[in-house]
Amino acid sequence: MDLHTLFLGQTCLLAATAAMLWVSRSDADRGNGMRTWRHAITSQAVAYLVLALPARGSSAAVTGLVANLTGAVGVALFFVAIRQFAGLGFNRGRLFAMVAAVTLVGAVTGEHVAWAAIFNGFAYAGYELLNAITLWRAARPETLRIQRVVAAVYLCMGVVLPVRAVALLLIGQSRLSLDRDNAWQAPIYVFGFVYLVITNLGFVLMCKTRAEAETRLQARTDDLTGLSNRRALDEEIARALAGAQRTQRPFAVVMVDVDRFKFINDTHGHAVGDATLAAFSGRLASVLRAPDRAYRYGGEEFCLLLADTDLSGAHTLAEHARAQITLPFDGPMKALTASFGVTAWQPDDAFDTLLRRADRALYAAKSGGRNRVEVA
Repeated sequence: MDLHTLFLGQTCLLAATAAMLWVSRSDADRGNGMRTWRHAITSQAVAYLVLALPARGSSAAVTGLVANLTGAVGVALFFVAIRQFAGLGFNRGRLFAMVAAVTLVGAVTGEHVAWAAIFNGFAYAGYELLNAITLWRAARPETLRIQRVVAAVYLCMGVVLPVRAVALLLIGQSRLSLDRDNAWQAPIYVFGFVYLVITNLGFVLMCKTRAEAETRLQARTDDLTGLSNRRALDEEIARALAGAQRTQRPFAVVMVDVDRFKFINDTHGHAVGDATLAAFSGRLASVLRAPDRAYRYGGEEFCLLLADTDLSGAHTLAEHARAQITLPFDGPMKALTASFGVTAWQPDDAFDTLLRRADRALYAAKSGGRNRVEVA
């Protein structure tokens, strides 16, 4: 096995991956770094293809220039893509300086590619380590395991590259080949192939996993208020019921209704009505503790799910929320009131019985004059 054969295999891998990413491209690729990653893979594929082509004499200078230019651009774009995925910025000037330096060295060294490999080993190692740090620190729960694996591979490459560069420098070799005297490099080349597979597949999986998580979140979120929606409420109450049956720890449900909302819509229009609901939901959520959640149940009706809370504690929180709602608002509707229906879990409760009891308490609050809290 010689270096050119290995580069050809890596070229096929990169070209196939790039082709599939170009075929499957979409508008969503702009925000997660995948678009930049696609260009990076394409640039790397060109670099490996050029390196896989034998060159001698004057053509070696051109080969070195093109291979190092496209390779350095690929490394820079991979770095940018990871920063974009993590929502971080980057310094264009430093990237340009790295690309220019690597390209110049590649053009000067020509067919003595080992000297370029020595320089590139130190130049690229810093970016490999920065990629590892970025992925490790910016890991989200849904992509944590994938990012940690990819970060570990980047860390290994960030160590391997300068170690190999030092070894080549000590040997004083100017050409790269896998003959008997240089068999020690074979594991490095094999690791390079594995590195390409893990980093490319890992980044695709990171983007895919995040997109799936965002889709699930959107399906559980009300667009107008930003609160969780009825679907999320149904799932959370089912989990709360199962947990309460297992631990006997109570929880409470509070149904909330904006008073005279139809009058607001009819008098001021739906735009003001929407703005009112958005402001109301923000005020309502602001009074909750960390484990509690607010949901938009439908229309002008909301629901609070209070963890580890009995009937007395839920009543106290509802009274506090009612008082906060009556404070002046910014915007067209400066004064609002709301009615609250409070209930707490009972050992024989099912989903329907719990919500029906909260609804009865809310109806009692509305019938009793509004802007009040009732329990059931």
